[in-house]
Amino acid sequence: MRFLSRLHVCAGATILLIVYFVWLQHSTYITSSIQTILGAKTQRVVVFGDDWSDTGKYRVSPPPKSLRATRDRDQGEVWVETLCKEVTITPCSSKAMFDTRQLACGTIDNFARSIPSETASVGSMVDSDIYAQASTGKSNKDTATSFDFKTQVQQYLTYDKGDRNMSERLRGIDQRTVFTVFFGLWDLLEYSKLQREHAMRAIDNSIAELFQGLDALAKHAAFPIKVILPSMVDVTFLPRFQSGRSTTQEHFAESQHYLVFLRTYWNNVLFQAATQWENGAVFMPDPNAVIMEQVKANQLHYEQISDASGNSKQAPLFEYVEQPCLSSKQGNSVTDLQAAAIEKCSDPAQHLFW
Repeated sequence: MRFLSRLHVCAGATILLIVYFVWLQHSTYITSSIQTILGAKTQRVVVFGDDWSDTGKYRVSPPPKSLRATRDRDQGEVWVETLCKEVTITPCSSKAMFDTRQLACGTIDNFARSIPSETASVGSMVDSDIYAQASTGKSNKDTATSFDFKTQVQQYLTYDKGDRNMSERLRGIDQRTVFTVFFGLWDLLEYSKLQREHAMRAIDNSIAELFQGLDALAKHAAFPIKVILPSMVDVTFLPRFQSGRSTTQEHFAESQHYLVFLRTYWNNVLFQAATQWENGAVFMPDPNAVIMEQVKANQLHYEQISDASGNSKQAPLFEYVEQPCLSSKQGNSVTDLQAAAIEKCSDPAQHLFW
C-alpha cells in the first residue's frame, strides 16, 4: 500500500478520546456494568492492539525509530490514556468527576504496536499466521507486522513474570489490572480482499485465537481477569476508505457493502465468543455508535432539524465529520505531482478524524 492510502488508517481514534463517556450508553454489558471492570482498586491498564491503542511508550522491545509512527501532539491522547483517566470518576464525589490531573490507574503498560503511514507493512492483527495462511496465492506485496496479538501477549507474560520476581508486593496486582484488547482494523481491511467464505473462516480463526490469548492471560493471573474488548467500527466510514470513492467508482459500492458485512460478522462472532468465555469479566464498548452519534449531531445541526431528544439546538462537537485534519495536496509541477504533500488543518479540534 502506498503512503497516501494509509494516511488516515487510524483516524477514528480522535473521537474516542473526547467523548469516551458516551460508551457507557452504547455498550454491550457482558458484565453488569463498567464499574465491574473499572473498580476503585484499578491501578494498571495493560494495552494490546494496533494503531488505535499504541501510546508510543513501550515496556519491552521498543521498535526502532524507523518503524515508529509519528505522533503529532495535536492528535491528543489515544483512547486507552483517556480510559485511564476515566478511572478517577467516583460516585461519591462530583468534584472527582472533573479531576483528571492524576491517573488513578497509576500505570499504562503498553504492548500495542502501530506502524508509520509510509511503510508497506500491514499493521498489527490478531494473528499474522492466520493472515499468511488466508492470503496464500494472493497477489499482495504487503507483509503483516510481527507484532500481532499473540506476540504482544507473549511479550507481556515474559515482562510480567520478571516484574513479579523482582517484587513480592506485586502478587496482588492481578486484582488491580484491566486489560484492553482492540483489534480488527487491519484484519478486516486485509480479509476484505478474500472471497467471502475464506474471509469468514479467517475471522472465525482470528476471534478463536484472540480468546486463546485471553485464556493465556487468565491462566497467568491469580484472579479472574477484567477485559475491555471494543467492538469493531465501520471501516467504510473512515477517510482512508472514502478516499477511494472517486478513483474506483464502479467497485466502491460493492467493496463498501462487503466490508460492512465483514464488520458485522466480526462483531457477531466476537460477541458470541465473549458471552461464552468464563475466565474473567468482559466489557464491550461500541465506538462506532459514538462516531455515528457525532455525525448525526452534525447533520441535524446544519440542516436545522431536531430529533426527539432535541439534538441540533447546540453546536456539534465537531464541525467537520467527513473531512480529516490531514489531507493530501498536489501542486502543478511534475515534482509535486510525483509526491503529494500532506497538509494539516488549522484547527484539529474541529475535525472528527485526524
